[in-house]
Amino acid sequence: MKKLISNKSWMKIHLYVSLFFIPMALIYAITGVGYIFDYRQNAGAEINKVAINSEINAEKIQEIMLNTLKENNLAIPSNTEVRFAKGAHSMGNLKYQVVLLKNKDNEGYTLQTIDRNLYGVVLLLHKAAGKYYFDILAIAFSVALVLLYISGLFITAFCKKDRKGSMIAVLLGFLVTALAIYFSI
Repeated sequence: MKKLISNKSWMKIHLYVSLFFIPMALIYAITGVGYIFDYRQNAGAEINKVAINSEINAEKIQEIMLNTLKENNLAIPSNTEVRFAKGAHSMGNLKYQVVLLKNKDNEGYTLQTIDRNLYGVVLLLHKAAGKYYFDILAIAFSVALVLLYISGLFITAFCKKDRKGSMIAVLLGFLVTALAIYFSI
């Protein structure tokens, strides 16, 4: 039976797919480490807060938010559609967001603008907070990562020259990962 794709072709596919996803690997590695070290999406962001001491009519939230921005010479976001999530009204996008928060003492509101840097935007994408375009790429990256590991093992035929050492490395990887999970609970 004739092979559909030669081993050399598999190696090229493996190489090109891994090279294509280098930016995704860097994004996840950098933002993941930053998040572990408590460098969150608003680190380095320009944040402005404006107190609103009056009651807000639910039907006029967008109008109040836009007027408050204008009165305080703050930028109007490109998307002014008001969304309600996590107990707050917001408009804008991942880069520039405007949030209307009810104060903790239930007296008045705070309008907050957040102008994030590239790291903050990319971290939010890492957390699937953006539109679905990046999520599709993230899922493709995840699938490719698994397939690249599996195909890498087949390409090297499970490291014929050092099969015992390779198997020990794989088993140690599973053991150390399992222990890290166990002790992290």
